[in-house]
Amino acid sequence: MAQNELDRSKNQNGMMEGLLGKTDHQLFWVTLIIFGVIVSLGIFTPEKLESALKALQAFITTNFTWYYLLFTAACLGFSLWAAVGPYAHIKLGKDDDEPEFSTISWMAMLFSAGIGLGFIFWGIAEPLYHYMQTPYGAEPGSAEAVPVALQISYLHWGFHPWSLYAVGGLGIAYFSFRHEQPMTIATSLYGILGEKTETSGWSKITNLVTAFATIAGISTALGLGILSIKFGMTHITGLEMTPGVTIAVLILFMAAYIASSVSGLKRGLKYMSLINIWLAFGVIAFIFVAGPTIQLLDLFTDSVGHYLTNFVKMTFWSDSVNQAFDGKWLGWWTVFYWAFWIAWVPFVGGFIARISRGRTIREFIIWVVLIPSVVMFICFDIFGGAAILAERSGAVKLWEAVQADMGSGIFTLLTVYPFGFLASIVIFISLIIFLITSADSASFLVAMLMSKGELEPKAGMKIVWGIVLGALSIILLQSGGLKALQTASIVCALPFTVVMIAMMVSLVKGLRKDASLNESSKRRVDHMQPAKTVAKLNK
Repeated sequence: MAQNELDRSKNQNGMMEGLLGKTDHQLFWVTLIIFGVIVSLGIFTPEKLESALKALQAFITTNFTWYYLLFTAACLGFSLWAAVGPYAHIKLGKDDDEPEFSTISWMAMLFSAGIGLGFIFWGIAEPLYHYMQTPYGAEPGSAEAVPVALQISYLHWGFHPWSLYAVGGLGIAYFSFRHEQPMTIATSLYGILGEKTETSGWSKITNLVTAFATIAGISTALGLGILSIKFGMTHITGLEMTPGVTIAVLILFMAAYIASSVSGLKRGLKYMSLINIWLAFGVIAFIFVAGPTIQLLDLFTDSVGHYLTNFVKMTFWSDSVNQAFDGKWLGWWTVFYWAFWIAWVPFVGGFIARISRGRTIREFIIWVVLIPSVVMFICFDIFGGAAILAERSGAVKLWEAVQADMGSGIFTLLTVYPFGFLASIVIFISLIIFLITSADSASFLVAMLMSKGELEPKAGMKIVWGIVLGALSIILLQSGGLKALQTASIVCALPFTVVMIAMMVSLVKGLRKDASLNESSKRRVDHMQPAKTVAKLNK
C-alpha cells in the first residue's frame, strides 16, 4: 500500500515536471499555499489585514529608522569597496566568459527591472512634494527649496537604492556563474554554506522570502500601475477605467507579459526594454529642449552641488531633534524608500545577476550603481525641475493635480508644451511597456527559482507563475486587499536585511578563498617550472 502511494507520488511529480520542467516541489507548493491564505484574507477581511500590517510597518519605520540608515550606508560602502578593492577585476563567470548581452541591451533590461514606471510618475510628483513640504534646508515653497527638493529626490533614487540592488545581485552572479551554482538567491550564501547551500534550511527560507517578495511586489505593482495610468488612459482615449475595463486591461497585460516571458530573455524582454529606453529618453529630451533648457542646466548644477555637499548628512539624517512633520517625515519618505527598495532586492538583484554573466565586478558596480544614478539625476532634474518651475511660474497647477491623482503629473505638465498631446501618447506607450517588462522579468525570476535555479526555465513554469501574478492583482484589486499585500512585502524588508548582511559576508569569504586558491596554484606552477627546465636540459 505504502509502495503504491510512493509510486503514485512519483508519477504525479513526473507529470508535473513534464509540463513545468525541473521543479522545487516544496517551494512551489508552500508559496502557492501562502498566497492562497493571503488572497483569502484579502478577500474576506481586507481592512483588518491592511490595518494590522500598517501598524506593523509604522512600528518598524518608527523604531528602526537608525538601523535602515546605517544598513543602507553600509551597502553603499560595500559597493564602493567592491568597485575599487582588490577583487574588482574578477569576472562574474569563468575568466574567458564574454558578456551574454551587449552593453546597451544590458542597460535597457537593468532599467526596465530596476525602475519600471516609477520614475515617470515620481519624477514629477516627488520633487513637487519636497518643494511644497520641505523637511530641512529651506522654507517650503521658496526659491531655496527648489534645489533642496531635487537633492532629496536624488538621495531616494540615486546611489543608495542602486547599491542595495548591487549587493543583492553581485553574490548571486559570482557564485552562480563562477562556481556553477543554481541561479537562486540562496546561492549568494555559498561562501558561508558551501556545498550545503542547496539543502540548508536557511537557503530554503531565503528562496521562499524571495518568491514571496517578488510575487507580492509585482502583483501590487501591476494592480497599482494600472490605477496609476488611468489618468493617462482617460486623457488620451477618453475611456473611463471602470472595474470591468480595469480587469480587461489587466488580462491583456497578463497575456502580453506571459507571451514576452515565454519568448525568452534574448527576444521579448530584450527588445521591449530597448524600445522602451529609447521612448523614455526621447520624452526626457523633448521636455529638456522644449522646456526652460538653460534654467534646467543651471538647476542641475545647483542641485547636484547641494546633493554632493550634503551627501553624508542626508545619508545619516535621523531627524532626532527637530522632528519634521511631527517626526513622521522619514517614515513617509526616506525610511519607507529604503524598506521599499530592500523588498525589491530579491527580484531586481536576482534578475540583474541573471543578465550579468561575463562582466567584471568593477564593471557590474559601475553599470548597476554609478550609471543608473547619474541617469536618475538627469531624469529628476528635467522632470522634477520642469514641474517645479512650471508650478512657480503659474503656468499650470501641478501641485493641485498631483495631490488629486499621482498619475496626472506628467500628462498635466505636457499640456503646456508644444506637441504635448503627441508626447503624452509616447509616455503612455512607454508606461505600458514598463509594466509589461517589469512583470515579464518578475515571472521569469520566480520561474527560475521554482526550477531550482535553471537559467532558462521551461515555458510551462513561466506561464503558471505569470498567471499567478496576474490573478493576484485582479483578485486583490477588486477586493481592496492590494495595499495590504504591498505593505506585507515592505514589512518583509526588515528580516531580509539579515540575509543581505550574510550575502556581503559570503561574497567576501568566497572572494578571499578563491584568491587564496589561485595564489597557491600559481606558486605550485612557479615551483614546478625550474624542474621542467632542468628536465629539458638533461634531455
